[in-house]
Amino acid sequence: RERNLLVIPITVAEVDEDDYASTPPDNAYGEYVDQGAYVFSVSREDGIELRGRVTHIDDPETFLKSGYYFESDLFVERSLYIEESLYTISRGMLKVNSLADLTEIASVPLP
Repeated sequence: RERNLLVIPITVAEVDEDDYASTPPDNAYGEYVDQGAYVFSVSREDGIELRGRVTHIDDPETFLKSGYYFESDLFVERSLYIEESLYTISRGMLKVNSLADLTEIASVPLP
């Protein structure tokens, strides 16, 4: 709370409106384009602002191959910070990033 930080795992799917003759229906499925921990700054003055994101998926082709359901061992499920580091956890990896600029410090594959 004192850091004014909010980190949540998010999966992003986008609907391509060009695939429809008119407005896409409300129940249209989008194509998966991103998954990871989204890092936000929160303040009364500026509201909620995206600082960046941390993903465990290095190959964007992973999203193209996913079909209707996206599931991966690299799906970020948890996050926490200790001192100046952000830790993100998936079933397949633990990653550590700097809280200052979100650059990667280390990553460890999990069995």
